[in-house]
Amino acid sequence: MTVEQTVSTRSRIEAVDITDLCQSMLSSAKNGIAVYNVVHTTAALILCENDGDLLADLVKVAENWLSAMRPFKHGSYGNPNAEAHILSALAGASLTLPIIDGRLLLGDWQRVMLLELDGPRRRKLMCTVLETDSNKI
Repeated sequence: MTVEQTVSTRSRIEAVDITDLCQSMLSSAKNGIAVYNVVHTTAALILCENDGDLLADLVKVAENWLSAMRPFKHGSYGNPNAEAHILSALAGASLTLPIIDGRLLLGDWQRVMLLELDGPRRRKLMCTVLETDSNKI
């Protein structure tokens, strides 16, 4: 089963907690794995604590990490988002998470975050669920 949802972002760079949305995409799945994929080359999916200061630090890193390497060749063609592409490639566009008893198996502080790197935009989030017969994955 594959489900699609849209996530709207509001800033050029931001982290959006989509954990509840990801959980809702499981439908009736009891046990198995869920593969989440943001189908864009300037956004990423990460597991992170949803703490305001930490999220501000993530934005700071995304804005400044590659600054010493500027200018990028990609920018010479009128595409000023090379850093967004690079950060997305490094962070990754997908997450695979276990499903146990109908719930995503996450650690105490883990949240699923969509990392917007070239917004604001509407991002397509896909979830493919692979169910198993038991809670033994």
